[in-house]
Amino acid sequence: MRYYPGTKVEKKDLSGEQFLQGIFMATNGLVMQQLNEITGVATPAIQNWVSRGFISRPINKRYNKDTTARIFIINSLRNTMSLDDIKNLLVMLNGSVYSREDDIIPESDLYAMFCKIIFDARFSFKTIELLVNEAIEGFNSHLDLAKQRLEMVMKILCENYLAGELLEQANNTLNALALIANAPITDKGV
Repeated sequence: MRYYPGTKVEKKDLSGEQFLQGIFMATNGLVMQQLNEITGVATPAIQNWVSRGFISRPINKRYNKDTTARIFIINSLRNTMSLDDIKNLLVMLNGSVYSREDDIIPESDLYAMFCKIIFDARFSFKTIELLVNEAIEGFNSHLDLAKQRLEMVMKILCENYLAGELLEQANNTLNALALIANAPITDKGV
């Protein structure tokens, strides 16, 4: 894991929660240019996400911690899921972006939990269920089936994150093959 999920920020010795806290320590929100720099997502894309209801509108041109975490999550899944599927996944967990009353978990906590799982040294396809269950242990909510929904969403996030890693690896291998295939063939003395 080279970067915090959904960002271009290199992974340091900070947890996902500490990473988010560090970003918001000196500010009450991120402006568009800061989001562009951190995520690599262009302004028109983020504006499109706002207009389509994928993320909430900025307040005074600033995106709060939960909206920023949601942007990180969406961005981390874009290579393996359609934007509509990502939106539906997050709606199944937290309902409308315009209301916090139907949320099972704040997006900043979801992102922190996601990072905790994928940064665990044991993280692999075989350990996703174990790590998700460890991460949600003790989670309680007044909403029906909240823990089950959180568990399933966390599994989907982790599976898609690994699928994205594999896709990137496959593309790198394909590019390496293209370099070899375009190289002149020489006789090895056979």
